[in-house]
Amino acid sequence: MDKLNVLNSQLKRMRQMNRYYHQQFLTDVRLLLGLTVLMLTFKNSLTYYMIPFVSLFGAVLLSFHAHYLIFSRNFSEYLEKKINNLSNEKLMIAHELENTYFFPIQSKKIVVAGLGKSFSWFGFVTLFITTYGVSLYIYGLLNINFTDSFSYLLVLICATIITFSIGVWWFVLGEGEKRLNEVYKKYE
Repeated sequence: MDKLNVLNSQLKRMRQMNRYYHQQFLTDVRLLLGLTVLMLTFKNSLTYYMIPFVSLFGAVLLSFHAHYLIFSRNFSEYLEKKINNLSNEKLMIAHELENTYFFPIQSKKIVVAGLGKSFSWFGFVTLFITTYGVSLYIYGLLNINFTDSFSYLLVLICATIITFSIGVWWFVLGEGEKRLNEVYKKYE
């Protein structure tokens, strides 16, 4: 079996995965936005209790898509570099374009928002959607009567702390990418 063909077929699979999860991410953003607008049209107390959980669920769902995007971008870069090395030419440059235009996959970032000089429109959109979700979460909280809902508040706080902590561990501290790099080292 030709190594270049094998690598190229894996690269094609990763690019398809990247496309699918970008598409799914944007579909879910639109669905969550529509659900939120629908919920806000019903001005009753139950709606306000639901908003923080819908926001938290949205954050987890969208981060799930982002983690697949990070995986596919990371592996695509690895494959393109392998193909370039085997062919002794820079045939594959998509990873370089993505690293420059979107965010450097190997750098520190907040999920998929590059920091510092790496900040881009892609990062802005990511942070904008995140801020929107956090704002809805807070809006829901501001409209809840906490004296009647201690157990609700306790569950929400626990779910939020767990979600935030795992998100920081996986994305900000780079646990997922560290795991990928351990595998890459085995095959270099």
